[in-house]
Amino acid sequence: MRKSLHQKEFHPPESFFYAANAPITVNNSILNFMTSVLATEDNTTVTISGYKPVVQFSNGTTGVTNPTITFTLNKGQSYIIDGIGNIAGNSDGFIGAKIVSDKPVNVTNGNFNGQYAGNFPTSSDILMDQSVPVERLGNEFALVKGNGSIGSNMEGALVIATENNTEVRVNDETLPIATLNIGQYFMIPDSKYKLQGNGHYNLYIRTSKNAYIYQVLAGASTAGNEVATGGFNFIPALNCYLPKQINELGFIDENFVYSNGNPTGILNIPTKLNLITERGAVVTVNGGVPPATTGPFNMTGTNNWVTYGIPNTTGTITVVSSKAIMAGINAGSDAVGYGGFFAGFPTQPVILKSGGDCVPGIILTVDPIIYDTYQWYNNGNIIPGATNPSITPTQSGYYTCSVTMGSCAPLVTEQYKVLNCTKLSSIAYDVCTTKTITPAFTSSAQTPLPSTVSILTAPTLGTATVNASTGVITYTVTNPGTAGTDTFTYTFCGNDPNLPDCETVTVTINIQTITVNNVTLNACDNGSGQGIFNLTTANVTSNSPVTITYYPSLPAAQNETPGTNITTSSNYTATNGTIVYAVVKNSLGCKNIAQITLHLYPYATVFSNYTGSFCDDNLDGIINVVLSNITPIVLSNPGYFPGVRYYGNINDANAGNNNTLPNNWSYTATTTIYIRVDSPDGCAPVVKPLVFTIGAKIPLIKTSYSVSVCDDNLDGTKTIDLSTYISQFTTDPLVTVTFHPTLSDAQNNTAVSSNPIDITGTQTIYVRFEKSGFCPNIASIIINIKIPKHSDILVNKVICPKTKTMLDAGPGFDSYLWNTGATTPSINNVGPGDYWVDLTFGGCTYRQNVTVTESVLPVISLIEISGSTVTIGVSGGTPPYEYSLDGNNWQSSNVFVNVPRGNHTVHVRDSNRCNEVTKDFVIINLINTITPNQDGYNDVIDYSSLMNNDNIVFRIFDRYGAEVFRGTPTNKFIWDGMITGRHVNTATYWYFISWTEFGGKTTVKYSSWLLVKNY
Repeated sequence: MRKSLHQKEFHPPESFFYAANAPITVNNSILNFMTSVLATEDNTTVTISGYKPVVQFSNGTTGVTNPTITFTLNKGQSYIIDGIGNIAGNSDGFIGAKIVSDKPVNVTNGNFNGQYAGNFPTSSDILMDQSVPVERLGNEFALVKGNGSIGSNMEGALVIATENNTEVRVNDETLPIATLNIGQYFMIPDSKYKLQGNGHYNLYIRTSKNAYIYQVLAGASTAGNEVATGGFNFIPALNCYLPKQINELGFIDENFVYSNGNPTGILNIPTKLNLITERGAVVTVNGGVPPATTGPFNMTGTNNWVTYGIPNTTGTITVVSSKAIMAGINAGSDAVGYGGFFAGFPTQPVILKSGGDCVPGIILTVDPIIYDTYQWYNNGNIIPGATNPSITPTQSGYYTCSVTMGSCAPLVTEQYKVLNCTKLSSIAYDVCTTKTITPAFTSSAQTPLPSTVSILTAPTLGTATVNASTGVITYTVTNPGTAGTDTFTYTFCGNDPNLPDCETVTVTINIQTITVNNVTLNACDNGSGQGIFNLTTANVTSNSPVTITYYPSLPAAQNETPGTNITTSSNYTATNGTIVYAVVKNSLGCKNIAQITLHLYPYATVFSNYTGSFCDDNLDGIINVVLSNITPIVLSNPGYFPGVRYYGNINDANAGNNNTLPNNWSYTATTTIYIRVDSPDGCAPVVKPLVFTIGAKIPLIKTSYSVSVCDDNLDGTKTIDLSTYISQFTTDPLVTVTFHPTLSDAQNNTAVSSNPIDITGTQTIYVRFEKSGFCPNIASIIINIKIPKHSDILVNKVICPKTKTMLDAGPGFDSYLWNTGATTPSINNVGPGDYWVDLTFGGCTYRQNVTVTESVLPVISLIEISGSTVTIGVSGGTPPYEYSLDGNNWQSSNVFVNVPRGNHTVHVRDSNRCNEVTKDFVIINLINTITPNQDGYNDVIDYSSLMNNDNIVFRIFDRYGAEVFRGTPTNKFIWDGMITGRHVNTATYWYFISWTEFGGKTTVKYSSWLLVKNY
C-alpha cells in the first residue's frame, strides 16, 4: 500500500461537478469508489444523479431504487457516497455522476482504496483528489509520466466529458482517440506517452470541449511493486495565464512509512520533480537552473509547452518561472509510493479599488506583477496614457482594463462601476416658523430626482419632511418663539439612471424669534385692593422695532382676538396678582408673548377702633406697655413695614414729626394714642387711633389667711401642701396659682416656690392668682409650725429571758394614751414587744415608740490551747463579755495563762448578766519529741484517737513554714517522721491540731513544737 498526496491551489468551490474515480479492475471487497461533499454554508442542498442503475451503494441503495440522491448540509458538514469493489456495477458505474449544489461546496473523489492496472487482488492504494467545478475546466493538457513502466497499465489518464460530442486527441494525432458524451469517460493507455530523450516521457492531450483529466501513475518502478503504488491526480488545463511560481513545496522527499522491505520504517523516499511550463521560460528551482539533462523536453503535438523531469529532489522546493508553470512529484520505495500535483488556475484579471469609494479619491488597480501590459478604458473608450496597473479616475463611468501576458491573447476585466463622490455642501436660512427647501445641485448638470431626496440627520429643534412627489423639504420649528440654531442634513441624487450624481447638504436653520421677558409691574394699593398700572412701562423685550399689544388672557393673546385687547394700557386698574399678556411682533412676522404680572405693594391694614386692655401685672398702679409689641397686634403685616411710629396726638401723627412716644410707654388711666405706618414703597401713610384701658383683677374671697400646723416628727420642719388653702381665697376652677416667698416675687411673677413646701417656725407665703381674661391678683398665707413634746426617759429596754419590766413616759404632758389602752404615765408587767404612747401637749400630739427585747445568751465558739495558754472565742449576746474558770473569779480578758493540765470548765457572761454559758475543755499531754528509728519507742506522733471528732485538722511545718505532713483519714493522723518515703532531717518542727467536738459548735485548737531525732 502507498499513500497518494494530491495538492493544488485552492479556489472557492462552485456548484456543478462530475464525479471521478479510477475504474476498478479486480473483484475485491477492500476496494471501493468514494465521493465526499463538504458544505461551506448552512442550508446547502446537493443533488447527485447520472450514475448507472447497476451501482450499489454501501447503505444498500442502488441506482435503480435511488436514481438521484438529495441531501442538505450545514457549514462544515460533509456527505460521503461509496460503493464496495466486489460488486461488478461499482467498477465504473459512478464515474461521470452529476453533482449539483445550490451553494458552494468542496468535492473530493476517487477510490479510498483502488486498483486500475489489472487483476491484482493483493495490490491497491488510495486514489483520491479534490475536484473543481465545471466552469474551471479547459481543453489542453500536459502530463509527465510517473515511475511506472510502459506496459504495466499503471500510467495513463482518465478523461470525463462535460458536454456531448467531446473529441479526445493525443500528441500530434489528428484523429480522435475517443468521442464522448456528457458523463462518459475514457482511459488513455500508457502507450500514448512519448519518449522525449534521457528516459523522459510526456503526453499531450486535447479535447474539443472542456473536460476533466485525472492522471493515473505509479510511485515506484520496481517490478512487482509498482501495481501497489498507484496515484490519482487532477490535472488543470494548460493556460499561459497560469501562475509563474510555485512556493514552498515542503520536504517533498520526507514521508515516514513502513513496508515489507523497510520493516523498521523509512523517512526519505527517492522523489522526482516534474515541471510543465511554456517554451522559452526561464526556470529556477530554489534559485538554481535545473541541469540540462532534466529538461526542457519538447512535447509532441505542441510547440508552446515543454516539460522537465528532475530526479532525487529533496527538501523544501520553490519553483520560479518567467512564464506559466505547473509542477508534480512522484516518489516510491518498495511497495510504498506517493505523488502530488501542484498548480493554479488561469488568472482572471480583477480590478481592485483602494484609497476611497468614489471620485475623487478612488484608485483602481489590476495585479501589477502577473501581467506584462495594461490599457484602461472608461465606458468602452480607451483612456490615452492609462497603461499602468493603477489608475486614479477623474470622472464617473464603467472602467475596464485589458491585460496581456507573454504570447497569450489579451484579457479584459469585468466592468468596475465608478461614481462621483457625494458632494458635500451647506446652506443657511433664517426661519420664524417654517421654511420650504427645493433641492438643487451646486455643480452637477443633472436634475434632482424627487424619489432620492431623504433626510440623513434629523433636526433637533424642528421637523423636516420630504414631499415624495416633488422632493420639496418642509422644515417646521417645534417651539416657535424659542431662539436657537438647528441643523439637519439631507441628500439627493440626479436623474442619470446608471451614474447618478449625489449631493448631501448640511442645512443651518437660524430660528429667528422675539426675545421676551416675563415681568412684574408694581403699584400702590389704594386701600380697596386695587391699583392703577401703566402697562407700557413693562420692559418685556429688548428687540426693536416691535409693536406691543396687551390682552387680558392668554388665549386672546395667542389668537389676537379682535376687540379683546386692552385699550387703556397706560392707566389700567387691576387687583393684586392680575396677569396680562403682551403680544410682541416684528416686521418679519415673528411673534412672542410676554406675561406681565401686576403686583400691588402691601397696604398697611391697621385694626380699626382698637381698644387694648392691659393688666397692672405688678400691681403698682402703673401699666407699662412696649409699643413695639403692640405693632403685630394692630398691624396685619408688621414685618413688611419697618416705619411704624406712635404719637400722643393726631396732629403729630399726621405730620409724621419727631414728637413720637417712647417704645417703653406707660399709663395710669384710659388713654388714646395714634399709630402712623409709613410704606417702604413710597405709598401714602396710614394713621389710626389706639385706645388703652386698665384691666380688671381676679376677685378674691379674702387676701390673707393664717393657720397653725403641728410638727409631727419633732424635726422643726413641716411639709405643707399649699393648694389645700386655695379655697380660702377663690372657688373658681379656672384660676391658676403660683406660690412665691416674697410680695415682690408674687407681683413680678418671679422665684416661684415648689409645692408642697417645707415650713419652719412662722412663715408667710404669697399666692399669685391668674385667669384668662382677668388681671392677676395676690393674697398671703401665714403658717405657724407648732412643735410637740416627747418623753426623754422612755427608751428601748433589754430584759432577761422570761422576765417583765415597766415602761414610764414621765410627767409634764396634757394626756397619755398607750397602745395597751392605758392612759397613765407608765405601764407595768411589760413583756418583750413593740409599744407606743400618744403624748399630748399644747394642742399637739406626738406618738413615741419603744421596744422591749429579751437578751440573747453568748456562745463559746472557740477554745484555742497553746501550751498552758488558753484563748476563748465568743459570739452573740451583748458585749462586753466576762470570763471565769471557776464561776467566781471573773476577768474581762479572754486569755488564761499557766492553766494546768487536766479537765477544766470555762464560764462566760455578757453585759446583761442574765445567765452564764459554760464549756468543758481539757489540756492534753502534747507530744514534743519522736525518734523514728523503728525501735518501737516514740517512732510516731499519733492523734488517731481524735478521728471521731468533726473537722479535725493536723498539720506539721518546718521552721521555714513549709508543710511536711498533713493528717487525713487515710494516714489516720499518724506521722512517722518521713516525707515522700525518706526521713526528714533532725530538727525542730511546728504543728497544730484542731477539731470540733462531736455534735457541738466549739472549735478546740492546740499548737506546739515537735523535735524529730534521727539516729
